[in-house]
Amino acid sequence: MSNQQNNPGTRSGMNKPTMFGYVVRPIGNSGKSSWNKIAAAWAHKDGQGFEVRMDAVPVDGRLVLRAAAEDDQPLVENDGPAPS
Repeated sequence: MSNQQNNPGTRSGMNKPTMFGYVVRPIGNSGKSSWNKIAAAWAHKDGQGFEVRMDAVPVDGRLVLRAAAEDDQPLVENDGPAPS
């Protein structure tokens, strides 16, 4: 298999991730959390799994996956509130 076939970013129609992964950490005792986007996932053609690309590994081992919205940007640092 060529590298192009293994890279979902280069497949026709598969360049947008299906899901994004976040590290979620509490901010003090305020009840608020900081969401940092660290991963993107692309669904397999057969619907039986995902390819996940990560820029970091969560220290606590917890990764929150959320469905990608139409207006989601490509994987970049995000210190904002939880995605809506």
